[in-house]
Amino acid sequence: MSTWMVLQLFFINSPIFFSFDSFKLLQSLIHHSTLAFANSMPREELEKTVITDYLTKLHSRKYLDECVEAHRLNDKCGTFILFDIDNFKAVNDTYGHQTGDEVLCQTAETILSVLKGRGMAARWGGEELAVYIPGMICEEAFQIAHSIRKEIFLATSPSVTVSCGVSSWKADYPLNGKELVRRADEALYKAKEAGKNQIVMAGTT
Repeated sequence: MSTWMVLQLFFINSPIFFSFDSFKLLQSLIHHSTLAFANSMPREELEKTVITDYLTKLHSRKYLDECVEAHRLNDKCGTFILFDIDNFKAVNDTYGHQTGDEVLCQTAETILSVLKGRGMAARWGGEELAVYIPGMICEEAFQIAHSIRKEIFLATSPSVTVSCGVSSWKADYPLNGKELVRRADEALYKAKEAGKNQIVMAGTT
């Protein structure tokens, strides 16, 4: 909408007369206000994009990494869970990538539903999704991972299973973020090697 149209709408029912200088001043104010509003939108969208995965709407990996480090400075314990959708390539090859994307989104929604705000979830990469639960030790988190694993099979179409690796830290057994993730990744690998569709806790066989 042009400045003149804005002015017409504003003064259409008001018999107000103003000088050319006043008109130019008002025109400048409208122009700068419009620019300020327009410039604020991309910045907000950019910030949202940085912390959000475009497909699943979960947090980004970078954002979850930062959250884990922040929580480690203030909490006494926490658990990191890494999920990997089993045989995901077969889903894409059989049903197409659009269906594969839908399965990813269904998996993400299921994770959030089971978590009920008790932790943070992110798309870790490809078909890998991650969860960090602050203030919770491995044994408690194992039950949540178990519930997520069962619900994903029921909520996805076509149905898929997930393998999980679980890693925890405590104040008397501190781990940095990279070590926490490495241990969860190793546990996930063991779950895959043992036949998939199961959970392995770091430090167990």
